Parts: sequence; structure tokens; C-alpha cells
Amino acid sequence: MPLHGSGITLSFPQDLDVETNLEAVQTEIRNHESAIAIIDEEIGGLVQTIRQLQFKKWEHNEGIRRCKGLITLARRLPHEILANIFEVCVQDGYTKTPLIVSHVCSQWRKAASLPSVWSHVYIDLDGRDPFGRTRFWLTRAGNSRLRITLEIRQEQSQLLKVMALLLEKRSQWWILTINSALLAPVNRALIACTGPFPRLRALYVAVIQEFNDSDDQDEDSETWELVGLRTALQDAPNFSTMHLTRNILPEPSNLPSSITNLTIILPSYHFTFNLSIDSVLRVLEELYYLEIFSMALPAGQARAFEPVGDASRAINLPYLSAITLAGWRDMYNILLHLVTPHLKSLWLRSPDDSGSAPDEGTGRCLLHFLLRVSPPLEELELRDADIPASYLIQCFYRLNRLRILRLHESEISDDVLMELFGPNGLCPFLSILDFRWCGHFRGRTLVDLVRSRLQHPDTDASLSDTSVMSTPIAKVTVIHCSFVRARDIADLASLTLCQVVIMDSDDYCRESPEPAILIRF
Repeated sequence: MPLHGSGITLSFPQDLDVETNLEAVQTEIRNHESAIAIIDEEIGGLVQTIRQLQFKKWEHNEGIRRCKGLITLARRLPHEILANIFEVCVQDGYTKTPLIVSHVCSQWRKAASLPSVWSHVYIDLDGRDPFGRTRFWLTRAGNSRLRITLEIRQEQSQLLKVMALLLEKRSQWWILTINSALLAPVNRALIACTGPFPRLRALYVAVIQEFNDSDDQDEDSETWELVGLRTALQDAPNFSTMHLTRNILPEPSNLPSSITNLTIILPSYHFTFNLSIDSVLRVLEELYYLEIFSMALPAGQARAFEPVGDASRAINLPYLSAITLAGWRDMYNILLHLVTPHLKSLWLRSPDDSGSAPDEGTGRCLLHFLLRVSPPLEELELRDADIPASYLIQCFYRLNRLRILRLHESEISDDVLMELFGPNGLCPFLSILDFRWCGHFRGRTLVDLVRSRLQHPDTDASLSDTSVMSTPIAKVTVIHCSFVRARDIADLASLTLCQVVIMDSDDYCRESPEPAILIRF
């Protein structure tokens, strides 16, 4: 049979007698081996050609990749926008962002060289060479506004040296944050903060542990105080925001009267001191121009608030527009002593998410506050701070300007929702509803509520000149509400904007891992 291999043709008889013609067989074997060698040589040449072609293909793919890279959005974005994105990364805690993005490409390196990217100066005194690192960061930041974060844990030997370096740029300070394990180094850092600070806007202070194990001072001892505030930031005309995270309220005389935004977080780290509402009032009493006030206990922490002896005591805060109280229900009694004629937003949040029954005390407190002050509230949120239906309805009667209502873990019923029905329903300006984990009202009632408040031309004639036609519901959020069915969601989506999961980045339930889906018909 013939054998074709690389131009060589071999043939041998089918009935070859091996015993009588051994030489012929061996010759045939050598011929086949020679043919295989020639074929292998041809294969090697073809493989080399394939490799050359593959390399040329790789070169073309690399050329395509480079060309596509030149027209990608990340390469075409203006340096200012890229720099802003890098700043957001730094704000989220990625403090080495300027260093890392500089190694991506030339465009990113140019964007990262903008001083604003380096304006978030993060200093960890426990890290390697904090002084040299701070000096490098300040040099790169140039004349941009500085957001300084100072982390103080074990190592404190370079604290004053670093503060002196930072103070050379005091005219650029915008926000100062001091996070410390103990109070004493915070005071040392603040005492070093001599002005002027023409651009400083905000101070954030967090103290994890209030004392050393050897300390035995009582709560009123000055060793507990942020005494550094008495002299620090005195020459800061734009200083208006203070955020304190510690277990003892600040002494009123230590707080600058220019504060318009005050947040107090009481973390309760192994702490036994009870707080009094009177101590809170003494702080607020000194802040006449306060506009935003927030006080919070973290979830799972219980701190009692002793009531005020004088029930008639009242603090006048004429500029206060927003209050957030996140804590146990006795904290809400602060409202009974506040006069806030311009309050527009009120958030009451309880750390108790066990689904307890509506609290009559909270309802009585809220209603008394509305009756006494008559604030022009536009936004009300009750998160795990449910009140009985009778109190909620009475509150609705006094919320004529309410636009946003948020209820979390509420037992709000169909009967309560029906008070909002129709063009003449309560809360005529109500346009945003947010219900979460509410297991009593029916989805059909919510649909009927939205439909009833739609304005129709034929309803105008039936209204008197003095009547206020209810505002249509512009947005409804329903998350984990037991009796809201899929059909109800579809009907709501045909009437208004219907949200069934968390969307907003600053949502208070954002820590729950839920997809962001928005249904709109």
C-alpha cells in the first residue's frame, strides 16, 4: 500500500514474508522513519509560523486595547472630575488612593497630582514616620482646603510635633477630626490649636475610652472635660459644626456659641453613668443659633435619662430646624422642654428593634410637643418608636404642613390611613410616604389612599374657597409590609412613584444588603 508523506511515496507488498525477507522489512521501517522525520520538520515549521502569527495577532490586540483605552470614559474624563472621584475614595476610608491611582496611567497620574486629591490628610500616629508622611501629604496638597484626620491610639510621642507641622497650614484647615483611645491626648491636641483658622468649618472628636484604669475621679471632675475647647478654635469665624462621640456631655461653657450644627453620640463603652435631660438642656441653652441637633445611642445600648425636676423649664431655640433623637424612649422627653417655632424635621429613632408594642409615653410626649410649640413640621420619622393609633391621629391633626412621613416597625392601621383620604384629608401637603416592617394596614388601603388624593378638575367645584386641596402622593416606599401584595405594588406604580427596596445612599437602613430596584410604570 502506498504511503504519502512530504512528497515521499512508499509501497510494499501485502503478503510480505517476514522470515524469508527480513532485509526488506527493515528497509521499509527505515523509509517510514525518514518520512516521519520529514513530517516532524514540516510540523515544526508550521508551529513556528503559527507562533509568529499569534504574536502578530497579540500585537494587533494590544494596539486595539491601547486605542480603546484612549477613548474610554475613564481616560476622557476631565482631570477635575477624576480628582473628585479620587477624593470620594479617600472620604470612604481609602487613604492611600492618591498613591495607588498614580500608577494606573498618565491621565490618572495627572489627575492625582491635583492638590485637592491630597487635601484629605490622614495621620496615624501608630504608623511609620507620621511626621514625614504628614509633611509629604501637606506638600502635595498645596493651597487646597485641608480635611485633617488624626488617629491617636498607643503612640503619642510625635503628637505635638505633628500638630506644629499642621498648624503651619492653619489657614487652610477646613475640617478637623480627632479619633483617640483616651481623652487626655485629645485635650493636648486641642490646646495646641491656636488660631487664626479663617476657613475651618467643622470639628469631629471621638473618644473611645474616657479614662485610664488608675483614674478614680467622679463624673463632675474636670479631668473628664474637653478643656481644650476653651482655648482652641477661638479665632475661627466660620466654625459652625461639631460632632462629639463620647460618653459624657460637654460642659456648656466649653462650646463655642457659634455652633449651628451639633451631633452627640453616646457610645456607652462599659459606662455606668446615667445622663439627665437637664444636662442636655444646659448644653442647648448656650447654643442660641443652633439649627441642627442630633443625639444618638447606638443599637443595643441602654442609657437612662433622668427627668427634669422643673416640668415648666423651657429652652428657646428660634433657629432650630431639625432634631434627631435616637435612643431609649425617656430621651424623647427632651422635646417637652424645647421651644422650636421653626422646626421642620423631626426624627425619633429607638435602638430597640424587637417589635415592641406602641408606646403611649412616646405618643403623649410627641402630642404635647406639637400642642405646645406648633412647629411647622414638614418631615416626621418614627423608627422603632411606634405610638398608639389615637395619638398618631391627633398628631396628624396638628401637622398641617407635613410633606414626608416615615414609619418603621409601626402598627399603623387602615383606620389611621383613612384619616388621610380624599382632597380634604389630614396632612394636606403630604406627598411622600415611607412604610417599613408595618404589618397591620392592607396594601389595598394604601392604593385607595393614593388614588383618593389625586386632584381632578371636577373636585374643584365641590371645595369651598377656604378649603385646601390635598397634595397628590408623589412617592410611596413599602418595604417588608406584610399585607401589601404584588397587585397592590403594580397599582401603586400606575398611580405614583413606587419604591419597594432601598435606593438612597444615605438611607438609615442602608447597612442592610438589599438590591436597588425602582419600579415605575
